[in-house]
Amino acid sequence: MQQSLFSSSLCFRLAFLVAPALLAQSGPMPPPPLMLFVREEVKPGHGAAHSVTESAWTRTLIKGKSTDHYLGMNALTGASEAWFIMGYASFADWEAKQNEFDKNPALKHEIEKISQQDGDHLTGTRTFLGALRKDLSYGPPVEIGKMRYMRVRTFRIKQGQGGAFEEGVKTALAAYEKSHYAASFAFYEVAAGTGSPTFVVLRPLKSLAELDGMADAEKAFQGALGEEGRKGMQKVFAETVNAVENQLFAFNPKLSYPGPGVVASDPGFWTVKPPKEGAK
Repeated sequence: MQQSLFSSSLCFRLAFLVAPALLAQSGPMPPPPLMLFVREEVKPGHGAAHSVTESAWTRTLIKGKSTDHYLGMNALTGASEAWFIMGYASFADWEAKQNEFDKNPALKHEIEKISQQDGDHLTGTRTFLGALRKDLSYGPPVEIGKMRYMRVRTFRIKQGQGGAFEEGVKTALAAYEKSHYAASFAFYEVAAGTGSPTFVVLRPLKSLAELDGMADAEKAFQGALGEEGRKGMQKVFAETVNAVENQLFAFNPKLSYPGPGVVASDPGFWTVKPPKEGAK
């Protein structure tokens, strides 16, 4: 990630659905109250080189004994991007991670050097903070260490229409429950970093094969809504939503600095072997 993310606030790149304080445990965990997203635009053809600098970043964090963990993922659809997601238990927890980094000048110096190399592979970055909307989320907690993909939906809402949009989502949630929709997703409302009101919805997936059953699940969902419910939802979303962006990502261990609990869920996937001596 680029060093510019550190320039005004050290929070922007030390670092998922699990707050770092809880990452020592494996197993299903609820999504954290706060989620920091770092969105990097990777130059075409620079994916492999970008992974190399990110791996160096991770090794430096391990050496510096950072406790601020994150997961990285590559876009399978849309623009050439890498996203990094970091969960926090509270604003105080977020601040503590900033202070931890600030008190380790050696780590900061190494990160600054690597970030300059990382910047050679990027065309831009954006960082934004999301607050969990538990009332708009759905499904049981997941074991994020066993997930391999993430579906991300971004809703950009018309000004003054946030409340109406939320009511539409709650109508959908009732239909999901009624149809026994087999999925879990976490709803985050963007608090800072991009246009507002914006909502980011994260749906982790063990396999892309889970999407093969979406047609049947959608049919059951529509049936649970009923004709009046479908008409009402269509009207609400037409009146409240400016745009919707759908993306698919694959988790990449080389872009990640996972906590012990995530690694424990699947060591074979998350443990990245260090490069051979002399290798760049």
